Amino acid sequence: MNELRERRLYLGLTAGVFAVSLAAVFIRLAGEAPPLAIAAYRMSLGAAAMSLFAFGRQATGGAPPLRGLARRDLPLIGVSALCLALHFWTWIVSLEHTSVASSVVLVTASPLITAVASRALFGEAIHTRTLVGIGVGLAGGVLLAAGDAGDGSELFGDAMAFLGAIAVVGYMLAGRRLRTRLPATTYNLSVYTVAAVLLWALALGFGAQLEGFRVDTYLWLAVTAIVPQAIGHSLLNWSLGHVTATAVTVAVMAEPVIATIVAIPVLGEQPPLTSVAGGALVLAGIFVAMRKAPGG
Repeated sequence: MNELRERRLYLGLTAGVFAVSLAAVFIRLAGEAPPLAIAAYRMSLGAAAMSLFAFGRQATGGAPPLRGLARRDLPLIGVSALCLALHFWTWIVSLEHTSVASSVVLVTASPLITAVASRALFGEAIHTRTLVGIGVGLAGGVLLAAGDAGDGSELFGDAMAFLGAIAVVGYMLAGRRLRTRLPATTYNLSVYTVAAVLLWALALGFGAQLEGFRVDTYLWLAVTAIVPQAIGHSLLNWSLGHVTATAVTVAVMAEPVIATIVAIPVLGEQPPLTSVAGGALVLAGIFVAMRKAPGG
């Protein structure tokens, strides 16, 4: 890789991580809307952006948007979409009850959960460093929860963020199977579209308010879909074509740090010491768990 391409890669990866990290703050600014409405708007606008990209490629001679999709893939598409929808819903609910720092740290603990789930479902070995990382991460989670235990609402928010992390694991494990035979565009378009439909159905079923918001709320809903979703996730996916998934995941570990720093001046939210200490342990656990073994 020449120097110019390397600079472009790391600039794109840095921009992607920064864009994704702003999601929690944007969601708070759109807080007039209920969680299901925020999730539904974000996912449907994300699906619309993916559709424009896919059909635009086809119009310029590229592959059809749903190339390679077969009937046998539909059940796993449904599982992946359901997990993605639940992730957005539970995580956005968490932001109503706990701090940005606690919420984002817990929802990015998915690599630790993935290691355990991969062992249980696929028989994949868990290395010693992964076990150490899981232990450190669990200690951080306990410290973080202990700091919020005095407020039942905050502890509920922590639990919802952790459920969001579990949902991400389901999404990733289903995606791991599907991506062995489906192009990225086909997979993303299918899952985003089904997840958007599920979220709108849930929002309507629960009677969530879906309109009548202030103009600035609609603005933040659009920004939430465009910056973290369309720009942030697209840049991270682009980076995956040039570096390993591990490298990208480690880079995303900066998300809680950036989100917490931005939340201080924008939202006036100063995280408690337990959130900082517990979050640091969770991130350290993820880093240890994901490090390559010497010579590996």
